[in-house]
Amino acid sequence: MPRHHDVGMMTTRNAGTGGAAFGRGGMPCLTRIQPSGARWCWSSEDEKAIGQLIADAISDEPGFTAIHVAGAAAALEATKHVIPDVLVLDVRLPGMNGFELYDHLLRQPRTAHIPVLFETANTGDAAEEFRRRGIATFVRKPFDLWDVVSYVKRLAQGVPLTS
Repeated sequence: MPRHHDVGMMTTRNAGTGGAAFGRGGMPCLTRIQPSGARWCWSSEDEKAIGQLIADAISDEPGFTAIHVAGAAAALEATKHVIPDVLVLDVRLPGMNGFELYDHLLRQPRTAHIPVLFETANTGDAAEEFRRRGIATFVRKPFDLWDVVSYVKRLAQGVPLTS
């Protein structure tokens, strides 16, 4: 039976491949309750329903656990506790946008290696930012949820995405 944990900033759902241990303030603890080889993914999205939908779909995949992290500040704080295998970032996040979060993560040795899949509602505004950073693949809202899951699985396996 799937388990849901909603602690305000982060939500996790897992369909039996492991779970997450949450510490004070809803941040995941350093210890993962996951089988060896399981993949950890975050969906950072300001619209809770979309972020949760993405996290649920990824968590339904064997060997994957996903959480919804509501915003860039929560994502940065969470990287102090757990380093995900893949990030799904919305371009438009409150406060620090997805590009700023991405740039910050690239500057940190602990997080520079994390593959990122961007999602955006407006590719026109984001196109130059994608080009400048060498980002070739992203998903445009509305997107096919199974495309997102497929991309996340490929990124977690180290398979580069191309347009």
